[in-house]
Amino acid sequence: MMRVMILVLSILEAGGTNRVTTTCTPSACFTLHLERDIFERAHENCINYGGNLVTVSQHGELENLTSALLAAGDQSVLTSKLWIGLVLPKGRCTDFNAELHGFRWTSETNHSRYSNWKKKPSPTCTEKRCVSVSLSDDLKWSDGSCKDDAFYMCKYLFRGTCKPITLEEPVDVSYNLPFLSKPLTQQDGLAMLPHGTFAEIRCSGSADSELIHSLCDNKLGPFGWTKSERFCARDAKSCKHKNGGCDHICSETAGGIRCECREGYYLRDDTFSCAHRNNCEHSHCESKCESTPAGFSCKCLDGFQLARDNVSCVDIDECRQSICGEHRCHNKPGGYFCECKPGFSLLAGKCEDLDECTEHRCEQGCLNSQGSFSCYCYAGYSSSPKANGTCIDIDECLNRPCEHTCLNTLGSYRCSCTQHFSLAENGISCIPNPTEKPQDTPTSQENKDTLITLLSQSPDGYGSTVSPMSPNQDTKTDSIKRSIPESFLGSSWILLCVVGSVIPLLILIVITSVIVIYRWKRSRKTTKENVTADNYCWVSSGLDNVEKNHR
Repeated sequence: MMRVMILVLSILEAGGTNRVTTTCTPSACFTLHLERDIFERAHENCINYGGNLVTVSQHGELENLTSALLAAGDQSVLTSKLWIGLVLPKGRCTDFNAELHGFRWTSETNHSRYSNWKKKPSPTCTEKRCVSVSLSDDLKWSDGSCKDDAFYMCKYLFRGTCKPITLEEPVDVSYNLPFLSKPLTQQDGLAMLPHGTFAEIRCSGSADSELIHSLCDNKLGPFGWTKSERFCARDAKSCKHKNGGCDHICSETAGGIRCECREGYYLRDDTFSCAHRNNCEHSHCESKCESTPAGFSCKCLDGFQLARDNVSCVDIDECRQSICGEHRCHNKPGGYFCECKPGFSLLAGKCEDLDECTEHRCEQGCLNSQGSFSCYCYAGYSSSPKANGTCIDIDECLNRPCEHTCLNTLGSYRCSCTQHFSLAENGISCIPNPTEKPQDTPTSQENKDTLITLLSQSPDGYGSTVSPMSPNQDTKTDSIKRSIPESFLGSSWILLCVVGSVIPLLILIVITSVIVIYRWKRSRKTTKENVTADNYCWVSSGLDNVEKNHR
């Protein structure tokens, strides 16, 4: 394989402010502009000179970019941002399911599958976002505002390059590169010049000498300089001085010197430079052919490899390399694709976990996990029995958390107190107001005890009676009746029946009492009529004692 020759040169533009480092390969040239500018102006500057902002759509371009940055010899390049030609246009949304997340290359229409993101770009549909790289981040892609300042690199595509013109006679040569406004000279240490470079050669270095114009072109086959036969004459005396100007082999003859080329090369029309023979003209390579000094070698496109015959290409089954991990892999000619499991999405050819929580599938809380997610409810809510990610409010008042009154709210509850009471600091208890005395009102249990007492005063099952009620007792009974709350009497029909049965019992007790009193008075009157004392007083005569003694 031919070794890629890299040209590195630093030039200072007019005014001394714009430093530009140029790097050329056999197929393209790169200019690194070491002056910060916004993305839009950097892009326009590249276009105005016939190029574009550099792209990194494959790993090979990443290597070229790294070489150009390291060759700049400027410490600021190591940590500074560098614009590349990758942008998200305004009005286009970030798409994390797309290969480049919705971004596009400014100079390529095809969609490359190669990506090198440092992290996911910001989700937006309204802002234009531009991408930059830095050597400190291993040239990982980072999106940002296009109005930021950064260095930039332009890329110029060419069909080939030419070697600098080398002559033994004192000459002045200047080169006008297509993308530079200032001519370069031999003192700039050039190694290769791109196709389209215009050279001016002045022999003997004097202003009166003939000025020859030449162009780097491939009209005669391989790339070379036009009008090379008219270049200044070489030293015809000896091969000892700079090899007589020959690229390879120099030999001295009676008429001067003669240049020859090594095997696999041929002598160009300038009679001193050598070029590779095009050994691929009659090759049988199925895909690609590369000319070498010893002949040629066949190459295959990405996703293919050479067969045993070293001529044809066979597909590489990437699925045998477990390239999709635990997901299903489908091989195809020259590539593959992964079929992701549920909960994963295809990003840059790999299955990445899909964050379902960003899709708002849960009504309240959401926890993402590898390949799945789970919903949870906030405090005061519980999951719906339908298990559809919805939450329902919990009625805390069912557990009677408040001392007096409880009011349920969404996700919580609120306590309140009745009249003459205030809510304590704990939000649950009720304390009496310091300036008011709560009214004594009988509770429901006291009302029930009163009814039981009244029932116990009724006649028993054997016909026995109780003492008649005094007027004070009647008054107390009326007071007890009045003390029973209307809400208590009206809340239960059973209590109404009990009260209704008490009234006839009270009437029966009164009638019984009247009869008893009447009989008692009449019995007493009869006893008095049967007793006859006649107003005499009986006195003992003492005979009884005499008789007792006599006996």
